[in-house]
Amino acid sequence: MNIPFEGCTEAELSLLESEIGNKLPFAYQEFLLAAGHNHGKLFQGSDSGFSQLRDLQIEARELVRENNYPIILLENAFIFSMHQGYEIRFFELNGNDNSPVLEWYEGSDKGIVMLSESFEDFLQTQIEQHSHVKFKISSVLDE
Repeated sequence: MNIPFEGCTEAELSLLESEIGNKLPFAYQEFLLAAGHNHGKLFQGSDSGFSQLRDLQIEARELVRENNYPIILLENAFIFSMHQGYEIRFFELNGNDNSPVLEWYEGSDKGIVMLSESFEDFLQTQIEQHSHVKFKISSVLDE
């Protein structure tokens, strides 16, 4: 079953940027406008929808605090995804449209790792990985 993409509006994007007091990277803005409200099966299992973004900023910082601050999330860190409540993906809002995509997960001894040099590269990799996933129909149907 194909799940259609649904983007957010320019007004929603402007309001979010106003609330966070910073501009989002251009590629991420474009992603939100194209698929912010619904991005099909892309990022399945992760909280990453437009309606979740405000809460993710708080929840990610709580996760770091609950783990006795193994890392420092800078004030300008923008969390765009939380997977299963233990893994966060983010970039720094520093006026650069090509900020690296970073990741940290609970229990990691690696600290913060760079996933991609930019959100555009990250998204391209995710799409490529997602397109190679093979879905299997359960053998239950054979019974």
